[in-house]
Amino acid sequence: MAVTFTPDQQATIEARNSSILVSAAAGSGKTAVLVERIIQMVSDGDHPVDIDRLLVVTFTNAAAAQMRERITQALSARVDENPGNAHLLKQLTLIHNAQITTIDSFCLYIIRNHFDEIDLDPDFRVADDGEIRLLMQDVLSQMLEEYFTKGEEEFLACVEYFAPTGKEKRLEEQILGLYEFAMSYPWPGEWLEEHGRDYAVSPETMEQCRWVELLEEYVHTMLGEAADSLEQALTISREPDGPYMYLDTLEEDKCTLEQLRAAKSLQELYEGFAGLSFGRISSKKDTGVSPEKRERAKEIRGIVKDLLGGLAKKYFYASPRSQAERMAACAPYVSCLLSLTNDFRIRLDEKKREKNLLDFHDMEHMALRILTEKREDGVYPTAAAREMRDYYAEIMIDEYQDSNLVQEYLLKSISGEEDGRFNRFMVGDVKQSIYKFRLARPELFMEKFERYGKDGGKERRIDLKQNFRSRHQVTDSVNACFSVLMGRDLGGVEYDKDAALYPGAVFPEPEGEEEDVYRTEVLLTLAEEDGLEDREREALAVAGKIRRIVGRLPVADKDTGGLRPAGYGDIVILLRTTAGWDEVFKKVLEKSGIPVYITSKTGYFAATEVQTILNFLKVLGNPLQDIPLFGVLKSDAAGFTDEDIACMKAEMGGAGRRLYTCLTAYARQGSREELCGKAGRFHDMLDRFRRYVAYMPIHQLMEQFLQETGYLYTISALPGGEQRRANVEMLLAKAENFEKTSYFGLFHFIRYMEQVEKYNIDYGEANIQDENADTVRIMSIHKSKGLEFPVCFVSGLSKKFNMQDTSKPVIMDMDYGIALDFMDVESRVKGNTLKKSVLSGKLRRDSLGEELRVLYVAMTRPQEKLILTGSCKDGEKVDRILEEGAMKRNTADNRLRFLTRSEAASYLDWLLPAWAVCGQEVEMLTAADLLQDHMEEEQGKESLKQRLQRFEKEALEGKQEEGEEVRLLRERMESVYPHENLKNLYTKTTVSELKKAGMEEAAEEAWHLFEEKEIVPYLPRFIREEEKVSGTARGSAYHKALEVFPFECLIQETESGPVSRERVEELLNQMAAEGRLSREFRAAVSPDKMAGFLSSGLALRMARAAVGNKLHKEQPFVLGLPASTLNPEFPQEETLLIQGIIDVYLEEEDGLVVADYKTDAVTRAQELVNRYRVQLDYYARALEQLTGRRVKEKIIYSFALAEEVVLQ
Repeated sequence: MAVTFTPDQQATIEARNSSILVSAAAGSGKTAVLVERIIQMVSDGDHPVDIDRLLVVTFTNAAAAQMRERITQALSARVDENPGNAHLLKQLTLIHNAQITTIDSFCLYIIRNHFDEIDLDPDFRVADDGEIRLLMQDVLSQMLEEYFTKGEEEFLACVEYFAPTGKEKRLEEQILGLYEFAMSYPWPGEWLEEHGRDYAVSPETMEQCRWVELLEEYVHTMLGEAADSLEQALTISREPDGPYMYLDTLEEDKCTLEQLRAAKSLQELYEGFAGLSFGRISSKKDTGVSPEKRERAKEIRGIVKDLLGGLAKKYFYASPRSQAERMAACAPYVSCLLSLTNDFRIRLDEKKREKNLLDFHDMEHMALRILTEKREDGVYPTAAAREMRDYYAEIMIDEYQDSNLVQEYLLKSISGEEDGRFNRFMVGDVKQSIYKFRLARPELFMEKFERYGKDGGKERRIDLKQNFRSRHQVTDSVNACFSVLMGRDLGGVEYDKDAALYPGAVFPEPEGEEEDVYRTEVLLTLAEEDGLEDREREALAVAGKIRRIVGRLPVADKDTGGLRPAGYGDIVILLRTTAGWDEVFKKVLEKSGIPVYITSKTGYFAATEVQTILNFLKVLGNPLQDIPLFGVLKSDAAGFTDEDIACMKAEMGGAGRRLYTCLTAYARQGSREELCGKAGRFHDMLDRFRRYVAYMPIHQLMEQFLQETGYLYTISALPGGEQRRANVEMLLAKAENFEKTSYFGLFHFIRYMEQVEKYNIDYGEANIQDENADTVRIMSIHKSKGLEFPVCFVSGLSKKFNMQDTSKPVIMDMDYGIALDFMDVESRVKGNTLKKSVLSGKLRRDSLGEELRVLYVAMTRPQEKLILTGSCKDGEKVDRILEEGAMKRNTADNRLRFLTRSEAASYLDWLLPAWAVCGQEVEMLTAADLLQDHMEEEQGKESLKQRLQRFEKEALEGKQEEGEEVRLLRERMESVYPHENLKNLYTKTTVSELKKAGMEEAAEEAWHLFEEKEIVPYLPRFIREEEKVSGTARGSAYHKALEVFPFECLIQETESGPVSRERVEELLNQMAAEGRLSREFRAAVSPDKMAGFLSSGLALRMARAAVGNKLHKEQPFVLGLPASTLNPEFPQEETLLIQGIIDVYLEEEDGLVVADYKTDAVTRAQELVNRYRVQLDYYARALEQLTGRRVKEKIIYSFALAEEVVLQ
């Protein structure tokens, strides 16, 4: 069916011969319009354009791929309509080479085609973030070391200023921060040099600084706010029952304000604030005066006094002369810091040239160097730029509000505007500019938004205001809120009729619904003494609401065009930040039976399996690191318990000794034989792997670790095993990628991963989620941009804004330079400079504007229904705000005052007064309400609140009879746990315990599995030393010997006949001499018995498997089984984890063979079968589950009987 475009969309598609700015509101169909414009340009009958002569720049690779796909589909449709059109057929060929790309890919394209113009080796490589961070750290460390060696006074003074003794890292942080910031400027060296003089001011020149103009403008704005507030107090006081006795004082305050507002310079403002004083307000009593109005007038005056006092304290605590002198004292340190930063920039560029590397900054700046030439009188296009100008018919820029200054210069240089050919097409929405942290410049969009005319011309603006995404209930809520919150002063754009959303989508409507099921809802939970955190309480409210939505709320079905019940997959929960929130919500929702998935770009490095492998690598690099070693020992890869580690520490040196030293000592002479063996095996493995480090690539080192420990199998069998396995595989891939960088070796890989983690280059956990799964999704608001969902919860509204950047030691601004604190180096006394106060305030206001735009993005995601949730501690305060805001409802100007909006600390601080003004209902939820919701879900009865109200009424009327509700509650309170027999059912047990239980004939004796283990009394070492070698120790010795035995060395001997005792003894002694077998174990192993085993058919099969690398020894595993497998009385849904270590298994053509060595003193083979059948069955079951292959044979080798026992 042909798409029908609105008049504004059609105008956007058809406009030609002008530079066009399209202000496209959320859900306005900008992508469809852009695609149609391209299609019409390439298929124009009179002036067709080849598609490869259009440059289309998008924000992400995914957006570029989607755009290319849509254009290809549209072209194919046109070809189907006009099969003989040679021009259209040509476009289908050219589309593959068309520049539909991201800005960095386009820059790369420019560099590859013009590398010779900047003397670049064409064999360059684009480095990843981790490698660049390593390189930056190395260059910076070397540079600072050189400066310290020279010891120049200016540098040492700068170090003392920014990084006093013991805090030298702070200087590195300042340099790196300034470098990153400067690189968003087209000519970073010039920016650093120019603003290195920022603090070189005098009392005479400071008044002319641009930032002083900014201060004066802001102060006058706030004085205007104060005057408006004072006028409000005067109006109240003049009312018939108003506090008339306040009028004189308020009039005096008004005169004071007028004098301040008349100030024309910084000096005059300082003098006005220095002499600021307020008279005492009258205490006269009059019963005819309304107490409410008296308090309100007094409250408003208090707000005015606080406002003016705050301005005086922040900006006018010292005279302009004193401020200038204080800044001048900082000037040498500012100059040195920016000079160091520029030197670092130059050195880093040289090092990247030397290694033939490029990063993202290089791509943009090198492309800019190729296309522009900077002269004293301006920026001029190069021959390469003019060539591209002539080639490209139009330059189309998507998400223009997120462009930076480098990109602006770059794309402008290849447009024809300077030659009178206006051919830029820019699409975006400044209300959705939310990438300030990437140094986006929404001001570029706003400058054109205000300058371009709406009536045609060479520079034209077209507004797309109709929203084709959401029901009118959603757009109505968005308009109502942002019309009172967003303005040019906060948010960057006036939210007027041009910025508002107009519903354009047609939705099917449900029949017979009495209430508006799609209305926007607000849920606020009240803080109470219920033992819950605010976020847990809020998550409970969300869970309750989800349960009422799923299966009940009708949503549009894209396939049928009708309605269907909402499912979990229709719901998304949006959070400003997921850290510390997503896991809480996930836990609460899952406990409520709601399937949930976290869509996150973080969490990878926190994953246990990733931490374990990285810790192991750190231990290989330096085994004396206690924390990484402890992490490895405690992991499933090593299997040590807290008790094991405490025992080693206590027995081998106490708390002051390194853990590795204790481990080593315990492996040689520990008192507990089993732990001694375990420590020895781990120590041997560690030593072996440390030798591997010298020649084995990192990814192979990790693969070897996974293979020898069976760790990958173990984590795969745990809950979430698929995710864990994917995380490990991602780490292996990252290791392989690292090996392609200019760095190599374990030391640098560990540094590489540390830098990646430090700078939040978090990969996010490997994504294994099916996007079409019927699961509630939790994601950040930033990740949701560009997406849409039937039902959206915007949660965490009461979370405080992150304003940490405003208090950093150095503040940076692209237009106003840098600002920092003043410090007396001798006394170490610190204080703000005036410029620091000004730029800190500006940064806070800019950040608030960004937060407002983030909120806009969140509230414009839903298609059908929007639910906003938060928490509050003071219900009465909420009621008061709602009541006060209601008085402004339906007034001509209901915009919240700038003072109110600029003092917000959370989204809730904005939304509460906005909801009051627009009449939005707010539902306050108490703990009883949350309990009521739970009772509704559990029992399907009438609400708890209604029942409690009826109970109260009956109690007042004297009706004390026990009703049905009381009976049900009594049953619940007096109920007995139905699974008393599970009280000792542990979630994890071992195969050995199962084997013991399997030996019991009576079914009821299987309970022994789950009872607590008997504590064996500790025996002093001297007593134990008197004992002969125990059966357990002998078994451990044989297992260890066979684990390290080189079967592949005996293949010829086993093939030809029995292995001699002498040869076995030689090999055993050799293993002991090499440290692979301890002296105690060597003494416990009989060469005769070993020779007997090595002459067996099983040993021959093992030797053949070893040659083909198909022999697996001491394979640990964890197997998850339903508890009912062990006893039918256990519930099916309970899961039991079984862990164990398989002595050996081998791969043969037609299946697997699992074997176990036994040293039990038995006289008949059947005894071993009875004892160990259960154990071997579980081994086989685990292998089949983990490998996907059939276990064809189960064998026990008895050293006592010197024979193989095959289990049927």
